[in-house]
Amino acid sequence: MSLMSATRTRQKRETHRKIFDAALHLFRTQGVEATSVDQIVQAAGVSKGSFFVHFPTKDAIFTLYVDHLTAELLPSLPQWMQLAPLSGLQQATQALTEAVEQDLGLVPYIIQAELLGQPWDDGRPTALQQLFGPLVAEAQSSGDLRHDLSVSQIVDHLLSTYFIALIWGFRRGQRLGSAIALPMRLALDGVRPRPEEARL
Repeated sequence: MSLMSATRTRQKRETHRKIFDAALHLFRTQGVEATSVDQIVQAAGVSKGSFFVHFPTKDAIFTLYVDHLTAELLPSLPQWMQLAPLSGLQQATQALTEAVEQDLGLVPYIIQAELLGQPWDDGRPTALQQLFGPLVAEAQSSGDLRHDLSVSQIVDHLLSTYFIALIWGFRRGQRLGSAIALPMRLALDGVRPRPEEARL
């Protein structure tokens, strides 16, 4: 890669991050609905054209938000992999919930970005799938989770349950940790080995 190309790549990454940081600050201080693209670009110090190069819509910013949360959790993955498999999954889920609780008002938008498959998604595994995939694979290899389902199927099942429980907890004004506890336990029970598998 030439020096000029490397500089352009770095500038693009910096612009992307400036837009994200400015948007997140405005979302937190004045709410998502009250925040316009014009306000975001003004706060970020970029042009409106630059905004749409990086994000096709305002809501697309939440796809990066989920990646941002996950990036903060990934350093703990080796530690979770050292635990008993299901304990590792539970620790990762708890850490994710605690991170989400820091931005409680953004929960509906986070869930929309992660679950609804918006047009800006490119079909690659999401950041959360990349985080939980190794934990599920480890639990499968140890016999704690079923082998008749793929890792991606189990991860999708657990994350779907997780986010649905989050939105119900948010709507009911519950603590998110309490809201997800029973649904996640039931979801895990559903992907544990069946009796005939356990005997093999």
